[in-house]
Amino acid sequence: LMEGVDLVSIADVDKGRRKRGTKRAPEAQVYESGAELLAAGGIDAIVLATPTDLHRELAEAALALGLAVYCEAPLAHTADEANALADAVGAQKNLFAAGFTARSNPLYIRSRNVYRSGAGKDLISMRSHWRQRTSWRAMAPTAKRETALNWRLDPKRSNGLEGEIGCHHLHTLEWITGKRATHVSGWGDVRCWKDRRQLPDTVQLEYQFEDDVRLQQELTLASSLGGSELQILGSHGSFRLAGEFAWLFKEADSATLGWEVYARRQRFHKDEGYVLVANATKLANQGKLGDSLGLPNSELFYSLQAFVNAVLEDTAPSCSAVDALSATLAGIAARKAVESNSVVELQIES
Repeated sequence: LMEGVDLVSIADVDKGRRKRGTKRAPEAQVYESGAELLAAGGIDAIVLATPTDLHRELAEAALALGLAVYCEAPLAHTADEANALADAVGAQKNLFAAGFTARSNPLYIRSRNVYRSGAGKDLISMRSHWRQRTSWRAMAPTAKRETALNWRLDPKRSNGLEGEIGCHHLHTLEWITGKRATHVSGWGDVRCWKDRRQLPDTVQLEYQFEDDVRLQQELTLASSLGGSELQILGSHGSFRLAGEFAWLFKEADSATLGWEVYARRQRFHKDEGYVLVANATKLANQGKLGDSLGLPNSELFYSLQAFVNAVLEDTAPSCSAVDALSATLAGIAARKAVESNSVVELQIES
């Protein structure tokens, strides 16, 4: 557990998961639903890790009780529910953190600072991919439980790869570059898992930004090659971001950056990138810079730690409901673009 946190309650509709939770937190009270947990009280903050279509109901119930809320991203399954939840957060004034993890990832914070210092100069284009060969289908003893577990494959409950995965990459790139996507188009198909699923297992999207910069995005459950990565291409330098790792690739004629003397380099075929490290100057002064190539913990860890710190210190969350709204809506719009084979205009929040 994190410092400053007492895990006092666990809720899960799945008996097996409740049992595993008890083993990891034997002192915690265990409940069969989130509603039951909220009714019991005795908590100050709650983490919601439920299917996306259940976020709004549980989040609003927790906000009404005055609790601090960490809610997985995206915010909701439909545009109406996402907007309603954002309005509820504003009305209640509780601490609400959305689970777009980039804003608390130390390496992405470092990358954003380097990008905004001008290291990339002119923004050329952006790319991202998420590849994981898995069916997203789970087996269960009963048909009812199997249906519940496979909510990501249900078009009535899920926006598929576009809404559950792609929106995270879009959010990260918008946050780093300060650019906003205005339109999205796309294609999707079932290329691997021929199990009568209604949502594509492979999707390709193109987001158009305000100054005609484009983001090409590939999302697939059919291949694991390359894992998850984001790229920002600039005329003087380009960034590669891969969760717990980040690099800057400079062009030969780009300006010298002051921190380069401390930086460690890593070769990728014919390219050589500077490893971006959080707290690089501090580590260099301690003689530890060479020991650090990536983060020691997951992105989720830092996101939850930021939430805990915000609760304890009464500060703003790393990612608020307002921060999370546009990417949530973009993921919903991306699914519509794929289904209609058309260009969909995105809702731009002021």
